[in-house]
Amino acid sequence: MEKIFDVKLFFILLFLGWFGIDKLYKKNWKMFLAKFLTLFVLIGIIWNIYDIVMCCLKNYEVNPFE
Repeated sequence: MEKIFDVKLFFILLFLGWFGIDKLYKKNWKMFLAKFLTLFVLIGIIWNIYDIVMCCLKNYEVNPFE
């Protein structure tokens, strides 16, 4: 099955992803909390850039550990 590019998710990542809203959009509050808390130690910024790139490559996953 081919993965599709989610335009809505891309714009959420671009504008609100810094706060972890993309994880709430995908209904995963634990990953939202982790991303939101790491924002304050600047790891969250790198995490969001990674999420944007993965979304553009159609490989976005809410929780890659599952």
